[in-house]
Order: sequence, then structure tokens, then C-alpha cells
Amino acid sequence: MTTITTRRLVSLSLAVVVIAFAFPRSATSVPPNDARASLDAFNQQFIDACQKMDNHAGASLWADDGADLLPGMAPMVGKAKIALWLDSLTPPAGAKMLYCTVDWQDIQLHGDLAYEWGINRQKMEFPPPKGAFENEGKIVLILKRQNDRSWKIALESWNGNPRPAEKTP
Repeated sequence: MTTITTRRLVSLSLAVVVIAFAFPRSATSVPPNDARASLDAFNQQFIDACQKMDNHAGASLWADDGADLLPGMAPMVGKAKIALWLDSLTPPAGAKMLYCTVDWQDIQLHGDLAYEWGINRQKMEFPPPKGAFENEGKIVLILKRQNDRSWKIALESWNGNPRPAEKTP
């Protein structure tokens, strides 16, 4: 091998090493498709907790410093405060969730942050004399990837759509 060829190989090898260290991948980095799959799994857990009216499971989806911005209420900041509020929502005996869905309209992943918005629909049936409650609205979630690579809610905000006016005879 000539001296020029040896120098080129050494230079190329050094360049590869420098580039490798200049752009390191952490041991916990996740390919984008895996990040999307884990976000889709999170969204299913979110729906399952609602459908089953499982407040404990719902609270487990929050980051410790998460914030919930609900209409007509003061902001709730912190998983512990949100969990207490969720516990206060325990439905009366005999109530059941008929459906709880979110039709996600846009999901964006940006590293360890994700945001998504969708149309949520819920219908609960209560024992007489109360009857059923139905709601449709918009929801926004901002999610943070945790050290264990799971997604947790950093911020939630939603509002209800206006109810259609009742027709008068």
C-alpha cells in the first residue's frame, strides 16, 4: 500500500469516528415508527380507561407535572391533583359508559414531544330518573416521553361542541 493510500484510509477512518461521535445515538433512542406505535398504544390506553371508567388507569397516563385545562375550571397542575379530581368523578351505581371515542385528526411527533388533537365523543347511561348524558367536543393532548420511553400527558385541554338548537313546532 502506498503512503498516500494509507493516509487516505486513516483520514477516512478518523472522519467516520468523528462523525459517529458528533451525532451520537443514545441507547434508548427509538426509531420514528416505534415512537408512533407506542403513541398509538398510549391512545388506546387513554380510550380504554375512559370506556371502562377506570380513573386509576386514567391517572396513570399523566406526567407528574402534567396540567389539565378543563372548561369552566381552574387549571389543575400535577398528577396527584388530577388523580384526586378523577376519583371525584366516580359514577353512581348502575351508570355505564356506552361509548367513549376520540377520532384523532392530527398526530405530530417531534423527538420526545408529541401533540395531537381530535374529536371526542362520550355517552353515559345513568339509572332513572337521570337518563343518558352525551357529549361531543374537541381535545388536545401534549405528551412527553418519559425516561422509561413511555408517553405521559403533559397537558390536556378540551371543550364541548355547541349543542344543536332544538326545533320548535
